[in-house]
Amino acid sequence: MKIGLLTSGGDCPGLNAVIRGAVLNGVKKYGYEFVGFRDGWRGVVDGDFMDLPRTKVRGLASQGGTIIGTSRTNPFDGPNGGPENIEIMMERHGIDAIVAIGGEGTLAGAKRLADAGLPVIGVPKTIDNDLRATDYTFGFDTAVSIATEAMDRIRTTGESHHRCMVAEVMGRHVGWIALNSGMASGAHAILIPEVKVSMDEVCQWVKEVHDRGRSPWWWLRKGSSPKALTRSWRIRVPKKTGGPAWVVSVNTLPTRLRPAPVLKPATPSWGIFSAVAHQPVLTGCWQPAWVWARWIW
Repeated sequence: MKIGLLTSGGDCPGLNAVIRGAVLNGVKKYGYEFVGFRDGWRGVVDGDFMDLPRTKVRGLASQGGTIIGTSRTNPFDGPNGGPENIEIMMERHGIDAIVAIGGEGTLAGAKRLADAGLPVIGVPKTIDNDLRATDYTFGFDTAVSIATEAMDRIRTTGESHHRCMVAEVMGRHVGWIALNSGMASGAHAILIPEVKVSMDEVCQWVKEVHDRGRSPWWWLRKGSSPKALTRSWRIRVPKKTGGPAWVVSVNTLPTRLRPAPVLKPATPSWGIFSAVAHQPVLTGCWQPAWVWARWIW
């Protein structure tokens, strides 16, 4: 049997380890032959691949990235895309099955091809940790570690200058990265999209932390507005903060994204809330920052 491997979407630690494990195990136990499609689905659509013998994958377990490349190509786009053309390509090159290593978009494409009758399976890879039927997707732990380390380095700046610090992290439609890295870094509040709150509550939280003599430390997930807001909130702090006199401003923005039902939501065991905010900068302009839920120390 000849199996084709591909990696699609963003790169992360673990991709090469999956390639290595599949090849070594498949060759040793079953005598299978492996090829790697270059640059994800693009290689599948164009029939562009490389041989993956055991000698090619040795030593990959500790190497980041992916030796076969990646891209965000849609396997249904272009004149060579779609299940009919991909099936012809597989028959031409004697490829019996495809293993797609990727996240939400990659696995959605793999499912469509499988539903069309092609022998395609998926390996869940995403830093967002948003795929159901998984405890943790590989890439997630690294994302949390890097985000936590970065915020540990700049926390002293907020405390030294008595500033309200807002940190924005990735996460697509869910709040797993913000949730875990926020707890690890000791945030006063963690804002994620799974549960909604009013901006009056958000402003009250900032005031409570400031009144205790602390610099508010917010952790939020980059993404969409939970709902359209129709007015602005501003909190005035009676001391210089390095920015405008009005420290927090929240403005109106329409809903853009909604969590899809196939996603795995972040589900902590304690109360969380969410809202939308704008953070100040030294120029006096209000820059958008999406804020989503709260961890109460």
